[in-house]
Amino acid sequence: MWSTTLSALRAHRSSFIGSFLIVLLAAALLSATGVYLAAGLYAGAWGSPVSQLLTVAGSFAGTALILVVLVFSQTFAASLRQRQQQFALLRAIGATSAQIRSMITAEVFAVFCLAAPLGAIPGLYASGLLLPLLRRSGIVPAGFEPTINALPAVGAVVVLLATSLLTAHLGARSLTRVSPMAAVSGSAMETPVPSPVRRISAWSFLAAGSGSSVIPIILPNTIGSASGASSAFLLVAAAALGGPAMIGWVARAAVRFFRSGPAGPAVLAIANTRGFSRRLTTAIIPLALLLALGTVQSGVGVGTVGAAGLQLREGLEVNLVVSSPTSLGTENATEVGQVPGVESAMASSTVPVSTKLEDDDEDLALFNDFLWEPGALRTVGDHPGRFLDPGLTQGRLEDLSTPGTIAVSDVATLGTGKGLNDPLEVRFGDGSEHTLTIAAIYRNGLGFGDFIINEDNIPATNRPDRVDSVLVNTTGSGAAAASASLASRGYTVSSVADYAEQAVISTAEQQRLSNALLLVLVLFVALAAGNTLVMLTGARKNEFTVLKRLGATRSQLRFMVFIESGFVAVSALVIGTLCVLPALFGVGYGLLGGWDPAVDWPIYGALAAAVVSIAVGTMGLSAWAGTRDRSPAGGRSVPTAIALRAG
Repeated sequence: MWSTTLSALRAHRSSFIGSFLIVLLAAALLSATGVYLAAGLYAGAWGSPVSQLLTVAGSFAGTALILVVLVFSQTFAASLRQRQQQFALLRAIGATSAQIRSMITAEVFAVFCLAAPLGAIPGLYASGLLLPLLRRSGIVPAGFEPTINALPAVGAVVVLLATSLLTAHLGARSLTRVSPMAAVSGSAMETPVPSPVRRISAWSFLAAGSGSSVIPIILPNTIGSASGASSAFLLVAAAALGGPAMIGWVARAAVRFFRSGPAGPAVLAIANTRGFSRRLTTAIIPLALLLALGTVQSGVGVGTVGAAGLQLREGLEVNLVVSSPTSLGTENATEVGQVPGVESAMASSTVPVSTKLEDDDEDLALFNDFLWEPGALRTVGDHPGRFLDPGLTQGRLEDLSTPGTIAVSDVATLGTGKGLNDPLEVRFGDGSEHTLTIAAIYRNGLGFGDFIINEDNIPATNRPDRVDSVLVNTTGSGAAAASASLASRGYTVSSVADYAEQAVISTAEQQRLSNALLLVLVLFVALAAGNTLVMLTGARKNEFTVLKRLGATRSQLRFMVFIESGFVAVSALVIGTLCVLPALFGVGYGLLGGWDPAVDWPIYGALAAAVVSIAVGTMGLSAWAGTRDRSPAGGRSVPTAIALRAG
């Protein structure tokens, strides 16, 4: 078996090189992610074991794992589909289904054993490239260094092994479930009709994606919007399963349109699309996934930032916000309140803490430490209702003056069973733990944070000695005079709109981190998509040779592939856009309260251009290499070509 496997690897090295590269990149990606997952779990030397790093790494790992599974399945499916005729002939001459399955599993396992370790080990050290961004965004302390050990690499290899074996099983199943004679005849042209299981799965993913896209309407907050954003991946999965039927239907309609025209390359291109819709789907879906991934992730970022600014603008019921180029002390806050024209002033700052909303589980006591989540308290003074309105749904802000109370956002309490008058555990920077009572619940957590507390309810040893800002209400005609007086004393005075804009800009480092993580995923999908297109087009050399012997010129063949690449690019753009639109409308409604989709148009445009460039560039270069003359006659029977043209 292994000698046969090695022979197959040598004979089909071009397709296996593509699969090798994808396994290598996937192993590096998962291994690097595992480094930060492990660091987040065991960062006891830097604070709570469950830090913000674990949240970021866990979210990224989930998305990366979904992408790896989708890309794996598409890449190996493309590699095996190139050899469909070979497997059909083997079955026709007596090979059993079990033998074919063993052959495919052995080949996939061999590629995995070669590529996975080569990717996982460098991935451990490549994780350090992200460390500067993590430090600047405040996710990890300045001196933080993740521990490099073999565990993340082993975890990446185990995950990829399971994915590889599952992919090999599914690929072998599709090649061995038909009779040998049907396999031989079917290898000449694919059937676009999916199996019952595939149809049911496609409709199930379509229903799940459609259902999750309406969650932001029912639950208009960050949790609802995140759930709605996941609909894009479900709809892409539905397109991957039902794509051959859709593409086959479009191609049949296009064949009828072009049949009466003189455009020979167009007829050939559409006929190929109709006859090999599964092959085209394998090329289209990675590109659609590239567009959908980048668009939905950037759209969520745009919606989140926009919602935070909107909540601040609507929730700050003051005339001015005072800050300082350096920092404000408590004595400065007192001075601001005594300036002529100032009616009332309230200092506000943030205190980093860890909170635990869920109760300990006696049966899982080992994991109770992981219930603590990093966060920050926004401090307020007496009568906070005069200065801000965070969108109260229960309780009153005035009740925060009661000792031992706190206000919590509805997102923080979602799924915890906590409500008004329930306890909340808080761990401060000195390690002391205090139990506070929830006195109010509000909905605008993006603008005001998840927790609001009266400064008097913070233990004296943990009270901030600096103030982030002072919220100022002025007398009816004293706003201009108060602003000028404060500015003359060296303070920075902003309107609510300007303050909200600056607060949004201050999250630029975190946004840069999100963009960097998104870029890593997009590059992985882009390389996988380009690799798949190169494999599929490069495997058509025999097809090009036959067409050249029948009279087609190199220019006609290249124009045919150019038309096919255009079809691939347009289909990927349409499918990717349609898959993300429900999610983007949901994010726009859930976070911004309107029906405008949350789209980062520059990123969408760049991704669309990348989709077109990858499709046209990779298919064009592969077609140019595959149609080069390799004989004096150009690989074509000249008499046959003359006879065909004369006919």
